[in-house]
Amino acid sequence: MKSIARERVALLFGMALRKVREGDVDLARRYVEIALRIASKARLELPRTLKRRYCKKCLVPLVPGITLSVRIKSEGRGSRVVYRCLLCGWIRRFPIKASRKKSRRE
Repeated sequence: MKSIARERVALLFGMALRKVREGDVDLARRYVEIALRIASKARLELPRTLKRRYCKKCLVPLVPGITLSVRIKSEGRGSRVVYRCLLCGWIRRFPIKASRKKSRRE
């Protein structure tokens, strides 16, 4: 049952991304709603890649340049990737892990 739900969720997210690129944002939003409902009913945990593909506020699939603005902010504590939905203004920040330098002993 979970494998069928997982396939259906992936298919619906793919269709939603395609519809956003074609310009039909309302239908894309509906596809995301259905995919999230299927995942909830099947008690699936969405992978990180799918979680970051839609706006948590307006449920629109995030496509850079169409529905998403991506920026890199460097701050004192470290750098972050900032996602901003172009439809509702929702902002999400992801930390960038700095690569560690190898010590001379190695």
